[in-house]
Amino acid sequence: MSATDRRTRQKAEVRQRILDAARQIAREKDWSAVTIRSIADAIDYTPPIVYEHFENKEDVLLNIVREGHLENRRVFDAILEMDLNPEEKIVRLSMRQWAFAHEQPEVYRLMHNPERMEQQRHMVREGMQEAKEKIESLFNAVSHDTETIGEVIFNWFCLMQGYINLITSIQPQQGAKLLEDVHDPKMVALFKQPEQLFERAIRRFIRSL
Repeated sequence: MSATDRRTRQKAEVRQRILDAARQIAREKDWSAVTIRSIADAIDYTPPIVYEHFENKEDVLLNIVREGHLENRRVFDAILEMDLNPEEKIVRLSMRQWAFAHEQPEVYRLMHNPERMEQQRHMVREGMQEAKEKIESLFNAVSHDTETIGEVIFNWFCLMQGYINLITSIQPQQGAKLLEDVHDPKMVALFKQPEQLFERAIRRFIRSL
């Protein structure tokens, strides 16, 4: 390996360590706790080293969001290529959002923060038309009302976001404890299996189309 290649690889490794450190700080605390200083401390470097790779904290956050969108897009494309019927593809796409929100909750919150959507618009726009057409094709195959397919897709998105935001905001154990006050053992049991509850809701929604 040449010296140039070695430097390039080392630079990429430090850059990734910075992004990983920012995510870890946000997971343990909150995004407000992420600063250039806290990142530098976490990776045992000085702030100027971080500034060699990113302009500021906002640059770090935007790159984390970009990685999240790219990761989701790769899985999205892979699901669409699977030999499954349209209903199962929609379910898989939905469950992917669920999995991402639970595997990387701090990144999910950052990506779906309404206050940051304007800054992220150009990232979301990339490849959006192609993705929109593929999603519409899936829903046209399962829906009897193709004239309102845009509304149907919006409802699907709201259903996913509503479930995910509720469950990630209220942990299953907390939810179950709150439900104990209504003396409904079945509801308590449901909250202890949120992933299955989410999947059933998605399937019920698809069957209603």
